[in-house]
Amino acid sequence: MVRKVLTGVIAVAAVSAIAWIGRGGSEPDVDFRFINRASNHTLDPARMSYIQDIQAATALWEGLTWLDPRTSEPIEGVAYLPPEYSDDRLTARFTLRPEARWSNGDPVTADDFVRGWRRAIEPGTADAYAELIAHHIEGADAYAAWRTAHVNLLTVIRLLQNRSPIQGELLAQTLRHESGALLADMLDRPLPDPPPGDQDPYWISRAAELTRLDVDWRTLGDEVLDAHIEAMEERFARVGVRALGPHLLEVRLVRPTPYLLDLTAFSTYMPIHESIEILRERYEGRPLSAMGIWACDPQWTKPDYHKDGYPGLITNGAFRLADWRFKRRLLLEANPYYWGRDRVRSQTIEAVDIEYRNTAFMLYEQGLVDMMMSLTMDYTPELVTQAEQGLRDDIHAIPSFGTFYLRFNCRPRLNDGSVNPLADVRVRQALGRAIDRQALVDHVVRLGNPISETFVPAGLIPGYESPEGLSYDPEEARRLLAEAGYPQGQGLPVIEYLYNTGAQNEPIAQAIERMWVQTLGIRVQLVAKETKAFAEDLTAHRFMTARSGWFGDYMDPTTFLDLCQSENGHNMSGYTDAHYDSLLAEAGRTTDPQRRLALLSEAEGHMLIQAPIVPVYTYVMVYAWSPDVVGLYPNPRNWFPMQFVGRADGSTARRAGS
Repeated sequence: MVRKVLTGVIAVAAVSAIAWIGRGGSEPDVDFRFINRASNHTLDPARMSYIQDIQAATALWEGLTWLDPRTSEPIEGVAYLPPEYSDDRLTARFTLRPEARWSNGDPVTADDFVRGWRRAIEPGTADAYAELIAHHIEGADAYAAWRTAHVNLLTVIRLLQNRSPIQGELLAQTLRHESGALLADMLDRPLPDPPPGDQDPYWISRAAELTRLDVDWRTLGDEVLDAHIEAMEERFARVGVRALGPHLLEVRLVRPTPYLLDLTAFSTYMPIHESIEILRERYEGRPLSAMGIWACDPQWTKPDYHKDGYPGLITNGAFRLADWRFKRRLLLEANPYYWGRDRVRSQTIEAVDIEYRNTAFMLYEQGLVDMMMSLTMDYTPELVTQAEQGLRDDIHAIPSFGTFYLRFNCRPRLNDGSVNPLADVRVRQALGRAIDRQALVDHVVRLGNPISETFVPAGLIPGYESPEGLSYDPEEARRLLAEAGYPQGQGLPVIEYLYNTGAQNEPIAQAIERMWVQTLGIRVQLVAKETKAFAEDLTAHRFMTARSGWFGDYMDPTTFLDLCQSENGHNMSGYTDAHYDSLLAEAGRTTDPQRRLALLSEAEGHMLIQAPIVPVYTYVMVYAWSPDVVGLYPNPRNWFPMQFVGRADGSTARRAGS
């Protein structure tokens, strides 16, 4: 039995968790209880990027659309479908259902969506997924860039006002932009043309020049801020989202976007109730901070926060937030005003945070929770095997819309200035050809992962034909490496493999190291970093090869392929290919769906041969849920809308000691 792998130490650690879940009768039972995959970082839709946060968003908020729990296809949310499209497919008008209500009974209006989408691109509230709006909605990118440039300018002025240090990179960005001409004109000598790179000593010296000037920086800052505020609304009016009436929303697109209705189900596209304006940070009555940031009290997502008469978090989804205790739990209660409340199965849902996965699984095994969102224990492969053998009907290993892949640094030189051997496509191809994907998933990962030679998971997007990638071919790998000038690895510098600690990353790294050494005769150095340092190294291009993973945000090839586009912020490989970029651009312009997918397939095939990345396998997510739970449907998007979830017999979740 798997339970026997739980040690006495784990059992002791579980006692407090069991006692806390039981709570000795201090609260009524809940209809459904699950263990979160990790603690919620934020409940602000504009700032979400973690799966557990987005999962919470689908319960608390509802967008214009949402995804069917069985098929993951877009279906009606707040808006009726289909929207009214213009002939060129660049404008969509959504009619909102008048019965849609916020959790306080207020009607959901088009202005609420404008407010939510605007927050998602505003400096101060914009975060990782701002690009889902900025890159798709007409004028949004330009507006965000304009706002950011002026926030930088105002930040520099306020730092000068307070005689605070100014980072060289910030000053460089400011003085290089047209908005920074105000400061550039004050300097003793003009900026070089073109200006130098972000060398701190140079820019710090220019900051010192500004500091010595006899300027009333506070007055100047206020004047710049007031002029910026006056221009801001006119600028935002150019962004392609506007309310044409209380229940009519117009959306103008940068290009035809076949997956628009998928995007509008994502957390970044959620509406926000007007009560948030009570907590807006205001500088001397202005609608922005002193530095021009669109900021809000971060406590706004708490249900019991009432500063300045704030009513607590108001949402429009199937549930409202009853309680949130950080790193402990979320308690959701059915929204009595939700337009679809008749189909909400559970009136109360509790998401529990348990740090240790072994402890969490023991609580699940004892029946104290109904579902465990992520099984990442050492013995998870044994559980998956038991499920495959028909010994367990509660373990679900689901191939997902995500790819584990290796990223190669394609820049001519490494960060230390040395020549980068991976700039040669043949070296990258050799490394890719030397990976035995099937052996890796069979003997290391052991979750039944499909191997993947393509970046876009195969067979999941209707009409999309996956191209050929670099298959496992050790003989070809050795030939390519020799052709590149490194026969049997001779003369090739040590290849560093960067990975973040945790989960299965170390055994995977060790397996890939063995494959490269045995097949190619090269030297490999494994470099393990904790997650934050790992991410910083990727961003700064301090790597040769690195493990990577990506889950698609919407059901379209571009959610993967855009990552390798030359100017994309996620393109940390430094891969630049004019042909690849042109194929993506042409696909973006075409209105013929089949032609578009064919162009994207051609682009992916070209990129895979150039090998800035090497796909390895499709992710499998492993869940556990009780057989008497209904409303959960395995799907590659890992999409589990909570309004349909509950126990078949209508009973509440069991408590410790019951």
